[in-house]
Amino acid sequence: MTLRDDPPHASNGKAPSPIRELWSDDNYRNFWLAQILFWGVNGTLRFVFIWLIVTLTDWPSAEGLIGIALGLPALLLSLPAGAWSDRVNRQKFIQRWILVTAVLFGVFAVVVASDNATPFMAGVAAVFIGVSTAIISPSTSAIVPTLVPSRLLMNAAALQNGGGQAAQFAGLVLGGAAIALFGNAAGFVLLSVMCVGSAILMGNVDVTFTPSSQPPRVRALVSEMKQGTKYGLSRDPLRTLLVLSLVLGTSFSAMQITIPRLVEEDYGLGSEAAGLLLGTFGVGMLISSTLVAGRREMRHGRNVALFVGIGLGMGQFLLSLAPNYSLSIVVMIAWGINAGIAIASHRTLLQRETSPEMMGRVMGLMTLGFAGGLPFGALTQSLLAPAVGPVMTMRIVGIATMCLTIPLTWRKSFYTR
Repeated sequence: MTLRDDPPHASNGKAPSPIRELWSDDNYRNFWLAQILFWGVNGTLRFVFIWLIVTLTDWPSAEGLIGIALGLPALLLSLPAGAWSDRVNRQKFIQRWILVTAVLFGVFAVVVASDNATPFMAGVAAVFIGVSTAIISPSTSAIVPTLVPSRLLMNAAALQNGGGQAAQFAGLVLGGAAIALFGNAAGFVLLSVMCVGSAILMGNVDVTFTPSSQPPRVRALVSEMKQGTKYGLSRDPLRTLLVLSLVLGTSFSAMQITIPRLVEEDYGLGSEAAGLLLGTFGVGMLISSTLVAGRREMRHGRNVALFVGIGLGMGQFLLSLAPNYSLSIVVMIAWGINAGIAIASHRTLLQRETSPEMMGRVMGLMTLGFAGGLPFGALTQSLLAPAVGPVMTMRIVGIATMCLTIPLTWRKSFYTR
């Protein structure tokens, strides 16, 4: 039994805390655990690939190109995957594609361990893994409103963000340590094991709502993709939120791709230090997401205006000013606290404003922005880093981000929601 239609209840007449209410349901808890493991994979795979490239070549643009290879599939497949998600059993769909991803990581780990990896082969592997993760992502967001009541969407989103960031932190730290101790192949083995764990947990999730048992047909999917795109982009606040997804994805990707080179060149440190620095962002998100998960209500439009409109670009700008590794960790934690509130409100507002029959397609558009922003961020990094260096690259991206997000969010019709 899920929480989807359950009213709040408690023996003392008071409603239980949202976190306790969500965690009391085995079905949601299994999904949460499965998703945070997969979020850990998503958050760590970029670092593992980029560190491999750093060790294979000294060409500064190589990291940007591998980022493009990882993110390009999301540009092409997120919307079709979202439309597909509206027609199938999402639980089985997610589980099967996670297992495919586990196999891909395992195969490439063998290639790396045998010293046969080249930058070209890494790019090919990144494309295949990017395809499988792009297909999964819209479903992991679209399935949530079928598991929890609308009054708990914000809390579920915050728990997802907090748990996902904790998993990313653990994955980055473990991935960096595994690479330092056992070599690059160990990072890919770790990701494969995390995928297997996620698939096992997903098998215990019972989704009673199945939109359609009919197999997807290309013509029908194309038509549904057009409907979903028109639905999402023809009305506010959906249109603004979806554009912000692309800006978020681009800005974060530029930061993630730039940091390993910054840590190596400017701080003179190795893979474990780069993984720890990226992971501390997740610590900040975990702190704020935990606080948000316990709240009954928030003004989500205002939160997006403050923490995306201003905080997103400001965090990257301040990170570029950090004079040493220790202060950069402090900035990353603060930036993560900002992001935890921003993402929870962004996702909650998007889900609340979307009708159930369009949920997969709108979540596909959101994923198209977040994950599809990776090629844009990678392209930005590959053009700027060779010319101005990693520090100035982050500074320019931070300023440019604020120039885009402040006009989008600081409109009365948006921030008063």
